[in-house]
Amino acid sequence: MKQPPSTAEKLRILFRTALRKGFVRNTELDPVLPPSFRLDLEPDETFIVRIDSTKGVHYWFSDRRLIEENADTTQELLRYEAIQATHWMFSDLTERLKRVRSSDEVSAMKVEHYDRLEIELPTGNVVLEGLGQAYSPVPNFFRWATKPGRNRTT
Repeated sequence: MKQPPSTAEKLRILFRTALRKGFVRNTELDPVLPPSFRLDLEPDETFIVRIDSTKGVHYWFSDRRLIEENADTTQELLRYEAIQATHWMFSDLTERLKRVRSSDEVSAMKVEHYDRLEIELPTGNVVLEGLGQAYSPVPNFFRWATKPGRNRTT
């Protein structure tokens, strides 16, 4: 029986496909960490994808966690096994849409936040903003990461 892909393989498959089709231009596959990277790596950790957000943040996807790097800080945002759910734009999007008074307001919200994801964790929610063209493969990866029984090895 065929083994499901590892986390690293799944990230490469999703982003390689998006890059090959020209869907993303703000993403680098198998990036090299800069000397200025300010976070300790874990033993045998491999970085698979870097996304350059439209907000000036770099999102680094390793084979086990997501790191956020900006001008001031570098921090671990989440570990993939902790993800409980992923929400497009807002976790309370349905409630927000009920408060909107016109289709123009809905359109404006979508234009402003189309590339925003809210990820539910046991410790609270994490927000990824400004994903730009990389918006599509990211939630697909997170949905895969939350599937019961998926291969959690690198």
